[in-house]
Amino acid sequence: MKKLIDDLDLKNNIGAWIAEHTQIERLSDDTFEIATTEIDSYGDTIYCFLEKTGDYYRISDEGNILFKLDPGETDENLYRTAEEIAIGAGFDFDESSCEISVLADKESVAQAVIKLAQLQIAVSYLG
Repeated sequence: MKKLIDDLDLKNNIGAWIAEHTQIERLSDDTFEIATTEIDSYGDTIYCFLEKTGDYYRISDEGNILFKLDPGETDENLYRTAEEIAIGAGFDFDESSCEISVLADKESVAQAVIKLAQLQIAVSYLG
C-alpha cells in the first residue's frame, strides 16, 4: 500500500491541487481574502481573511458565516452554540460582530486558515 501511495505521489499531489484551487486576493496592503477549497452547507465557497497585525497574522471569517445563517441576528441559541464551538476549537469569538478569529505566527498561518475553514463548515450546518 505504501508503494501505491508513493507511486501516486499522493501527498504532494493533494497539496498541489489545494494550492492551485485556493484563490488569494489582496484587499489592502496588509489584508487578504482567501477563497478556500472548502464548501459550506449552502454549497458556497468558504472565505477566510488574513490581516497582518504586528508580528502575527489575524485570520477571521469577518462574521460572514453567522450573518449568512441568520442575517437578522434573531436566533440567540445559534450564536451561543457557534461561540461555544469556536472557543472550544481554540478560536476567539467577538460577540459584537459575531466574528470568529485566531492569531497565528508565520509558521502556523496555513494551518489556521484550514482549521478556520473547517470550523465555518461545521457552523454552517447549525443553520
